[in-house]
Amino acid sequence: MSASMLAVLGAAVAIVTALLLARPLNQTTTDDLRRRFGPEFDRAVARHQGDTEAAERELSERLRRFGGLRVKGLTSVARERYSAEWALLQARFVEAPGQTVAQANALLNRLAAERGFPAESRERQAEALSLHCPRHAQGGRELHEAALRAAAGEMDTESLRRAMLAGHELFHELLVPRPQDRRADALAGHTRPHRPFRVPPQRSAHSSRY
Repeated sequence: MSASMLAVLGAAVAIVTALLLARPLNQTTTDDLRRRFGPEFDRAVARHQGDTEAAERELSERLRRFGGLRVKGLTSVARERYSAEWALLQARFVEAPGQTVAQANALLNRLAAERGFPAESRERQAEALSLHCPRHAQGGRELHEAALRAAAGEMDTESLRRAMLAGHELFHELLVPRPQDRRADALAGHTRPHRPFRVPPQRSAHSSRY
């Protein structure tokens, strides 16, 4: 067989191999995005009217932008402070639900920023949270939307209560101790042992206070 024929045959084999590998590669990418983003993957598909490829492009870009983000450590004192602030808001909800939701939204935004998530844009923060806290990131969006609508007088008390419950899920996840929190305590000089950290539970639908 001549050299030219071998070259043609080699090129054909390379093309066929590339075609055979293309589908598994795309499938692996889809599976990886589903694994990384969890329920956020389905929300992206729905947002693009069922266009999975468009959703994958959006989430791939989000992964590129925020995949290298490192969640910052939070001291025990800071976690306890945030927990106490949320508990206080929870106790005030019945008296002023709209104002309480707005304050809870601001508190959650502040906590996310202290954990290292983008603070310059709520949209960018939500995108970063959707990658690093995919199970509960939607709760932050719901709380933020409720705060905006409450300011315009468009939310009833029950809807505001549900938004607080959703936001608390993300708040709780951001407060759960992480390995880097120990280093934050060491850097802050917290040598005294702290009490075990607990996030106060949200009130149930049947609670008289919430």
